[in-house]
Amino acid sequence: MPSIAPVSQRVGRAGKVLLGLGLVVAVLLAVLVVVRPTTVSTGPDQVALHYSDGAFTPRRFQDCVESSQRAWHGPGDKHYSYPSSQRNYVFGQQGDRAAVTFVSKDGIEMSVDGVAAFLLNTDCRTLQKFHDLIGNRYAAYMDSSDGNGSAGWLAMLSVYISRPLETAIDRASQNYTYTELYTDPNVKAQWEQDVLEQMPDLVGRQIDGDEEFFTNFAITLQKPVPPESVKAALVAQQEAVARAKAKEAEAAAQVKAAQAQVEVERAEAAKIAERIKVLGREGYLRQYAIDKGLNPYQPTTGALITNSGP
Repeated sequence: MPSIAPVSQRVGRAGKVLLGLGLVVAVLLAVLVVVRPTTVSTGPDQVALHYSDGAFTPRRFQDCVESSQRAWHGPGDKHYSYPSSQRNYVFGQQGDRAAVTFVSKDGIEMSVDGVAAFLLNTDCRTLQKFHDLIGNRYAAYMDSSDGNGSAGWLAMLSVYISRPLETAIDRASQNYTYTELYTDPNVKAQWEQDVLEQMPDLVGRQIDGDEEFFTNFAITLQKPVPPESVKAALVAQQEAVARAKAKEAEAAAQVKAAQAQVEVERAEAAKIAERIKVLGREGYLRQYAIDKGLNPYQPTTGALITNSGP
């Protein structure tokens, strides 16, 4: 009968071997997790910033990854993607924020929808400064590869684009009355241009230093809208003006008709005068009577034949 002791010893040795293998596998997995390289893939309208941030390396900017590129970097490194194409900040219905309200030259509060378009300066060093000063603070980098911005991106724009935009619209509106802005397309176009010209300077004031993080501004403003009560009054005023103009036109037409009638009568009088010169007064009257179907040669009592009797 075999001894029990040798069997237990062999089982013990096998267990130790399996335990050792398990520890080796665990260590290898841990090493793979720690040393696994990071990767980034940029879209055609994206660029990315690469920062080292591994377990044994300080967090430090390394380089930029251009559009439509894939790159592999060290374990733990970080990548932050930003848009390189035109961005639109929409204000108004279903936009990134509500409509902008402002006060016109004559003190009427109005609101306007529109779009502020711009480019983020993606020069590598400038973009790095933007990220370090602003983007990282708001987490404004893209959080997906579909080209959409993040909630942090919109929060950043609410400070660096939205506030300057409000100021630009408010200042430009002080030059025009509400009726000019609401009814005159030429004034509205100039107002839009006034807003655009102020944007670069106002946005720059929000930024520490001389860097231009945002460039190539374009502004599109819809027709500004006054309050409903003011709009109704304006419509009534326009209707009254239209009625007054219609009456003026009718009166002018009547005057022209009267003047034309006078000219006709003058021409007729001149015609009669010429006929009198030719026919004489009595001749004209006889001819007039004949033309009207009358008999100018009525019998007289002196021409009657009477029977005086025997």
